[in-house]
Order: sequence, then C-alpha cells, then structure tokens
Amino acid sequence: MSKAELPVAWIENEPPIQPGLYFVAVRYETGFGSYDYIDWDGEKWEKDKSIKVVGWVALCDFLKLIDAGWPLSDDQDSALKDSLKKYKANDDKGFVEFK
Repeated sequence: MSKAELPVAWIENEPPIQPGLYFVAVRYETGFGSYDYIDWDGEKWEKDKSIKVVGWVALCDFLKLIDAGWPLSDDQDSALKDSLKKYKANDDKGFVEFK
C-alpha cells in the first residue's frame, strides 16, 4: 500500500458546532503527535486530559478525500447476491432490506 497526501482543511483554535465523531490531529505531553478519531459531545472532546486536539475536520469531509475501493470478499457474499436477485424480482420502488 502506498502513501498518499490528502489535502485536509484542518480547523484550528475553534470547537466543532455539532456533537459527533471527528478526525483529529492530536499532540501528547511527550511532544508526539498523531491522527485519531475523537467524539465531541457538544461541549468538550471525549479524551484524556493529557491529549491536546490541535486540529479537526468533520469525519464526512475527511471521508470525501478517500477512494478506498471496496473489499473484494463482499462481492462473494451469496446472501447479498440472493437479496439482490429477490429485489430485482420485486419492484418495491428501491427499498432493500438486509437481515
């Protein structure tokens, strides 16, 4: 797997507006930094006090930067194939239920 640079538009020095899961750049007390996914509860990051969030981006915006393909094994799923055959046989206006 090769590395690729992603043009992430980091938001810094301001908190998110909506609660949810965010892709973040974090700095530890040791000086080490890394990327992670952290929940914002609407008032604070749900993390250890020793971790500083230095930048964040909404997870949906981050995922728009990725074209990861799809796992090949999922194409081999016979239950999915059977469900799709059943779906094609019944015109239910686009509704598909997986169990």
